Amino acid sequence: MSDPRFTVDAIRPLVSQLNPTGRHLVITFTCPNTGKHVNARWSAPQSSGVASAIGRGVQQSMWYEMRRQAHSLMSSALGHGMAGRIASQAMDSAMYASGAGPMSYQNQSAAGLSQKEQEQGMVEAFKTVSSQFSWTGREWVHGSGARQLLSGMQAQLAEFPLANRYDRLLASRMLYEVAAASGGVSDEERMQLDDVMDPESGSIAMLAKRPPLTRAELSEATAGGTRVTLMALAWTLAYADESFDAAEGQKLQTFSEGLKLKEADQQKARELARTYVLDQMFDAVLTHSHDIHARQHAIQMGARLGMTQDEVEVAEAKWLRRRS
Repeated sequence: MSDPRFTVDAIRPLVSQLNPTGRHLVITFTCPNTGKHVNARWSAPQSSGVASAIGRGVQQSMWYEMRRQAHSLMSSALGHGMAGRIASQAMDSAMYASGAGPMSYQNQSAAGLSQKEQEQGMVEAFKTVSSQFSWTGREWVHGSGARQLLSGMQAQLAEFPLANRYDRLLASRMLYEVAAASGGVSDEERMQLDDVMDPESGSIAMLAKRPPLTRAELSEATAGGTRVTLMALAWTLAYADESFDAAEGQKLQTFSEGLKLKEADQQKARELARTYVLDQMFDAVLTHSHDIHARQHAIQMGARLGMTQDEVEVAEAKWLRRRS
């Protein structure tokens, strides 16, 4: 059964601009309720047919989906890169400053891409930025227009974003160091993280050449809730890894000490991260079937994240309320 959240019919109302460049698409998604627009990109697979993009077994796994959503969250937190901001500014001036409304998706054509590929690209591109939106059960709404629908992590990012370049650079370096803590970064992880990182912070290859973060560097982070955001993002990347290990835990502890977080803030960051990861599992499983088997799956997943059954049930109830 297909996920009703990620169908062409569910996503098409958000598409206000679709720009093709060869086998690539740059798409702007605009929330009809708030006017907020978010840019994303998609590249058609080199081999023929859309099925090659989704046929690999790894993409069918729950952990793959959770990692993808975690990367979407981090891309949002880091500002989607310089290219995204330039595209957004160009869109604002060309479409909205002049008073013109959003462009119709149906009026756009993508040379070199079939209609089926365009629609697949639209869905896949939206998945990379879906953490900025909330599903109401009927439609997607930008988080800024539905505070009551925001998860704890989304609310944290809305209230305490990474608002300056130094904090974003710290976040990029923290994420790289977490990814590399347990034996290095694989080629697949490197490509995924390169899509996440803001170019102003450097590529993964550049970040890999930097020495480990010092406590002095971490202590220069913006004080207050922003430091919780930094830790929550780092914990999210670690929790979205199927094989969380001691090396990652030690790295996270070092970051927490460098940021001088109190125990309550450390716990908040961990809770935000593991609840966010669990929410992705709820989205993937409970959307289809809210039965005893789905709940048992959630309890098992929560246990791997260090959560008790009671904590999982609280998270489940909050997830259900947001989508009611």
